[in-house]
Amino acid sequence: MCFQTYKPRTLGARSGFTLTELLAITSVLALATLTFLPARAGSRTKAQALRCMSNLREVVNAVTMYTHDNHDLLPPDPDDGTTTPGYSWCSGQAGVSGADEFDPDILTDPRRCLLARYTGTNASVYRCTADTRTGRYDGAGLYPTSPLVGKIVPSARTISMNHAAGTIDPGYNGSGGHSGVPNLPVNGPWLTGSYGQNNAVNGPYRTYGKLSQIVLPTPADLVMMTEEAPFSINDGTCSTCVNPANPEWIDYPSTLHNNGCVLNFADGHVEFHKWVGSSLFLPSVAVSIRRVAPNDPDWTWFTQRVSVRF
Repeated sequence: MCFQTYKPRTLGARSGFTLTELLAITSVLALATLTFLPARAGSRTKAQALRCMSNLREVVNAVTMYTHDNHDLLPPDPDDGTTTPGYSWCSGQAGVSGADEFDPDILTDPRRCLLARYTGTNASVYRCTADTRTGRYDGAGLYPTSPLVGKIVPSARTISMNHAAGTIDPGYNGSGGHSGVPNLPVNGPWLTGSYGQNNAVNGPYRTYGKLSQIVLPTPADLVMMTEEAPFSINDGTCSTCVNPANPEWIDYPSTLHNNGCVLNFADGHVEFHKWVGSSLFLPSVAVSIRRVAPNDPDWTWFTQRVSVRF
C-alpha cells in the first residue's frame, strides 16, 4: 500500500496573485460595475416615476372629489400665488428661492390648499420624487408653532395646474384683490402668448371652470396637473402659450425623470411622458420666456393637451 505524505509549503512557495492576475480581476470587476450601475440607475428612475404617478393619481382624485362637493366647479387656480385663505387649490410660491419653496405645511392647510381636505396631511403627493432640493423650513411666518421651524426639509411642491383649467373669484377676475366665491372660469391670460387676454370671455381659446365644460379636448386628453421644472415653477398654475403663431414656453413641464414627466388628466388617468427634444432643458438660473421652432414636438404635444380654439 502506498501512502502519500503531506508536504508543507515552504516560505518560498507562492501564496498570492501575480500582478497580471490582479489586473485581470480588477478589469472584470470594473466591467461588472459598469454593467450594473446603468441598470440600477434605470431601476431607480422607473421607481421614482411610478411613485410620482401614484402621487398624481391621488391629486387628480382630490380634484374630482372637490368638483363633487362644489357643483362641478374645478378648484381655484389663480396665477398670483396668493396665500389668502379660500382662493387657491394650493397657495404660495414654490420655485427656487420662492417664499414657500420649503413650506410643506401650506399644502396640508385646508384653508390655503383647497385640496388638502382630500389629500390630508400627506404633503409629499405634491412633490416629485426626483426633486433633490432641500432647505431650511420657510413657513414660520404663517405657521410659527410648526415642529418644522428651524429644520432642513425637502422642497414642498413640484406640480402645477393647467393654466386653462380651474376657477377664479369675481374680485380677481376684475383685476382686484380676492373677493367673492371662486365660481368663474380662469382667464387663461397666457394662452395667446400675450399676457392679459381674457380667454374665458373673449376667446379664442377655451378655458374650463367645470368638469362638464371639458369637451374639447376630451377629458382623457386634457392635462389637469403636470410636474413642473424647479427653475420654472412659481405659483400654482403652469402658464402655457398654445398659439401656433407664437410657439414658446412660458412655464416649463419637468424633465427630472431622465427627460420625462408625470402628468394627470381630467378623466382621472395618469401618464408618464418622455420628451423627445431638448427645448425643455433648463439651466440652473431663473428662466424667461423662450421661443421654440413651430414644429417642436414637445411643445406641440403639450399644448394640444392644454386648450383648443372655440
